Amino acid sequence: MKHVKKYRSVRACVALMLFAVATATFAQKQAKDPGVRPGPPGAGAPLPNLSPIEQFMFDEGFQRTVQLEGVCDDCTDLTLGAHTDPSQANLVTKTNSSGLGVRFNGDQCSACHNQPAVGGSGGFLVPNPQDPPLQYRAPENPMFHLMPTRKGATNPVPSFIEQYGPIREVRFAKKPDGTPDGGVHQLFTIVGRSDIFPDGQPGSCTTAALPPTDFESQFRKGNLRFRIPLQLFGLGILDGIQDREILARHEASAALRQSLGITGIPNRSGNDGTITRFGWKAQNKSIMIFAGEAYNVEMGVTNDLFPQATDESPGCTADKSEPNDIFRNDDTDVRNQAFNNPLHELPDWQMFALFMRFLDAPQPVALSSSAQRGQQLFGTDPSNPGIGCFACHSPTMVTPARSETAALQSLTVHPFTDLLIHHMGKGLADDITQGAATGDMFRSTPLWGVGQRRFFLHDGRTDDLLKAIRAHQSPGGDCDNDGHSPCYGPSEANFVIQRFNTLSENDKQAIVDFLRSL
Repeated sequence: MKHVKKYRSVRACVALMLFAVATATFAQKQAKDPGVRPGPPGAGAPLPNLSPIEQFMFDEGFQRTVQLEGVCDDCTDLTLGAHTDPSQANLVTKTNSSGLGVRFNGDQCSACHNQPAVGGSGGFLVPNPQDPPLQYRAPENPMFHLMPTRKGATNPVPSFIEQYGPIREVRFAKKPDGTPDGGVHQLFTIVGRSDIFPDGQPGSCTTAALPPTDFESQFRKGNLRFRIPLQLFGLGILDGIQDREILARHEASAALRQSLGITGIPNRSGNDGTITRFGWKAQNKSIMIFAGEAYNVEMGVTNDLFPQATDESPGCTADKSEPNDIFRNDDTDVRNQAFNNPLHELPDWQMFALFMRFLDAPQPVALSSSAQRGQQLFGTDPSNPGIGCFACHSPTMVTPARSETAALQSLTVHPFTDLLIHHMGKGLADDITQGAATGDMFRSTPLWGVGQRRFFLHDGRTDDLLKAIRAHQSPGGDCDNDGHSPCYGPSEANFVIQRFNTLSENDKQAIVDFLRSL
């Protein structure tokens, strides 16, 4: 009888313990991304300790970044190079530059790089900046109302461009003959705009001369691949990181990465073999190349690096000089404000690159106790690996001891990227190859500034950090056997995400809190 009572007592204790554990687990709130961190942007400022001349160049680069492009050479609303009040940078309505291509995705750099400040990733803008402030509508995706109809343009807006969704660049996976494409196809044209011809002559640039691309049918066929804008903060710092620093950081975590199934390789320049590091697939070598390409591909502005237009439809390009954006050699102010000012000699695309060069990294906020816990779980280095996130998103890098820009010398920075490309599996694959980056490979995106980003992953498929984290997982062997779809292996992040999924809800929340603090 005593044994029976003792057994019942033990069983009751065990039941109480299990109930307590279950109650504690149930009491934990589900981890949740709180969304874009409120408060000051903590970004958009120049590097500290710039020289006076570098500061002048940063300020001029900012002006080139926010200026609005006109179509023809002589039909801008303002003198070329006229300055904008920085506080009104997102409300520009008058063109003060020229060269907008006949097909384009944007008509000013800052339209796609404004969240949470000029130089950021894609955000929202007031769709009617020409109206009095009291009549402003709520900020939204500038691709939805603002850019498609600027100056009378008559662009239809594809269904995948949503009013409060991400800014999207569109690539086609395949050409009509089934061969790989991968190139950018611009969303908008200049048909209907009032600034095609300066003398009021009837426009020959019609939909017949410049037919719109049928994005909807390609969308239904599953042939479209999206990219969203990346932030520009701190790119000058990353531009100067030496290859040996990148490779040394990578080698230091070799043993841990092997245990986690993480490889990572550099994408490299086809010319000099050095590590390329900018863009979603690290396809661009430098910020100077990125600037020239962005001007041509995104805005259609031809320049010294990309002197040919992406579309040369004669009915729409006859009134434009090529290349549009070159060193300014005019000897009067007719086409260039302050022609004798050395700051105005450089072309827009190059000043945009200098703006990026001198743009400081985004600054984190003070870590809460939960965020501090999340930092340890994320991992800081091989001696404190956490669940292993740091193995791809390397927290620390150091710039060279000498630089022509003294403000970039010997900086210990925290970009949270290894600047290498990794296999992410079919779940994230875009089937596009750029250099060594094949269809499922992407660069580890720098996470500094992630606390104030609106959208995540290369295609902006989510605004939820938790969903973005889980999307890093993709099984191997997920292959189609029809002979047409690529076959991809497992994501290199699988084991880390499995670890993340086994964390308590409180620990998952801690990692999200840490990321939203960056």
